[in-house]
Amino acid sequence: MQCQDKDTRLSGHTHLYDKSSSIRFPNMYTYKEWEWLTFLACIIVIKNRRQTNFLSYISTACMFGKALNFLLFLKQGPIYGLCFAIPCLLHLIFCPEPAYAGPENLTYFRGSHLPDEIERDKRISWVIAFYAAWSPACISFAPIFAEVSSEYSLPNLKFGKLDGSRYPDIAKKYNIDTSTWSKQLPAVILFQEGKEKSRLPILDAKNKVVKYNFQKENFIRDIGLNDAFHQCKKTCPKEKKPKENDPKNSTADKDLDSKKKD
Repeated sequence: MQCQDKDTRLSGHTHLYDKSSSIRFPNMYTYKEWEWLTFLACIIVIKNRRQTNFLSYISTACMFGKALNFLLFLKQGPIYGLCFAIPCLLHLIFCPEPAYAGPENLTYFRGSHLPDEIERDKRISWVIAFYAAWSPACISFAPIFAEVSSEYSLPNLKFGKLDGSRYPDIAKKYNIDTSTWSKQLPAVILFQEGKEKSRLPILDAKNKVVKYNFQKENFIRDIGLNDAFHQCKKTCPKEKKPKENDPKNSTADKDLDSKKKD
């Protein structure tokens, strides 16, 4: 009797066993579903290895989590899959992730136009960001760079961007690696008088990239943007103000016009 009672108590907590191992899986998940969950965890770790902040990490994890949930619901039935997918699509359309939508003052370069422009007028200082569309770090840095460009731009202090994945030869000219496993993107270089003044991230003595967190305050301080801004402001060409009409000349012109009419 005691054995039967023990079996009945354990009947609600049965487990599945993998034939090739001694791992126990709760009855609520099948072995295939555990494989999917493990695969999801691996994808989240790989995709988040370059994230710059915790919010980006959570956003990526939620995105792949929703994709796996959709597959699990779809496995139970097409109706369950649709009931889950429709709210997710509505949330994506009507409640998108907030992004910087303010003004920017950027020049987008293509190919050899960048070195030509830097050499064309050495009185102009340039802050150039090298990026790749597939890089999460570049995507996170884009609104920061756009905001800084609108705040610090001058006639002789300009900001530009170049897609290093599309023009790797130009990026290589400035010692920037644009390969898929590169840790050097985004890369920002400050050019003054046609020469490199500073860059982020920096390279150590062994020519290895030093990890850098691109936040607005850190970027402005470490690239030396405040100093460059004050230097350029001192030498900035003054805008010519329109000449105001002299009241004496205007009255004389009126007298001439009246005489001509007479």
